Amino acid sequence: MNSGMYSALSGNLSAMMRMEVISNNLANINTLGYKRDKISFESVLAGSMNPPAVPQSTTADPITVTERVSIDYAAGMMSRTGNSLDMAIDGDGFFTISGPDGPAYTRQGNFRLNADGTLVTVDGLPVIGQSGEIRIRGSQIEIGAKGDIVVDGTRVDTLKIVDFPKPYNLNKIGSALFVPADPQTTPQAVPQNTMVRHEHLEASNVDPISEMVQLIDVSRYFDSCQRVILGFDGMANKAANELGKI
Repeated sequence: MNSGMYSALSGNLSAMMRMEVISNNLANINTLGYKRDKISFESVLAGSMNPPAVPQSTTADPITVTERVSIDYAAGMMSRTGNSLDMAIDGDGFFTISGPDGPAYTRQGNFRLNADGTLVTVDGLPVIGQSGEIRIRGSQIEIGAKGDIVVDGTRVDTLKIVDFPKPYNLNKIGSALFVPADPQTTPQAVPQNTMVRHEHLEASNVDPISEMVQLIDVSRYFDSCQRVILGFDGMANKAANELGKI
């Protein structure tokens, strides 16, 4: 393949990956506790990773592009809701959830009660306290700054809020749940300045204007690469069909 066409095609593939990440961020603007994804690329000479499988002085695929998707853990805007089951973490840390395959962690605090009074996420996953699954039976619910849950004047449990070593090495499962990339990672205590804000929720940290600007930029870049590919294709077509007649 012509090296110029290969470079343009690599650009197209990179643009498509960026579009996918940006589109997913935009789709989750209103997802509480969502953390935006970021993508970065590294271009290296193919021969420095794997020697070209062609003789010297002939055209080889000259560039290899590798992508890395990371998560932006910056806090989203916090807003007051007045709902007694809404909670937000002010500072570092995550709520502990009983996930489908073991403990999972989230910043999404729009909890509710199921039929038996268990505190659950919007997906029905139990919220974990220091004593296990949290059950609330009563009408007056108060949440202290350190996660103490008081129902009708009686303390029933404390939210299990944990943190992880930085930089975070977590994987997303779903839009707002995280699990450690290394299953052997042990959660640690949250910093002393971390507080629970009762009747508040943390919004997504996606900046829609920034994401839209990036989307427009990527679309233009994709179109430019596409025109380059068409130009090389046109030259190859002329070389095959017209130069042979001379």
